[in-house]
Amino acid sequence: MVRPDTIVRYERLYWAAFALDSIVTAMTWTQREAIVTAYPVLAKATWILPTFQAIGISVTVLLWYFTARAPSVVAKWVVVILAALAVLGAVQALGSLATGSATLGTASILSLIANALYVAAAVYLLKPTSKAWFGQDAAAEADETFVAHTDTPTDTHPVIDKENVR
Repeated sequence: MVRPDTIVRYERLYWAAFALDSIVTAMTWTQREAIVTAYPVLAKATWILPTFQAIGISVTVLLWYFTARAPSVVAKWVVVILAALAVLGAVQALGSLATGSATLGTASILSLIANALYVAAAVYLLKPTSKAWFGQDAAAEADETFVAHTDTPTDTHPVIDKENVR
């Protein structure tokens, strides 16, 4: 099946969000290390951040594959739910900025843009033209096929007239 334009747009926005998020991760890596090492139990577990980053990248690639290349309805809804959580995270971040408990910097701006791109990508998965990609409107296609076959006038079918047969 040829991928619909909505899936192509989803894929572009999804990877743009991933790229920006990767940049934010690189920019804030030392801050994250400091947070982890502040806990005595985790101070010697230097493998934690790289492991979780690898898991995050793996999940991102798997979700992309099962939405943009080998369509899966489950993966589609996981992306949509994660996008909804991204909205909640963005609202929380904006609240922190508004109350002054966080500062506005390049990383926070890029993170908000990445969240917006991710949400925009997920919206494309909900468009009507994406439903066929995920096989969700098979019943509608079957109904259209049935209607198309039943609406055919009966007089166009060849009928054998016994009186005119020689």
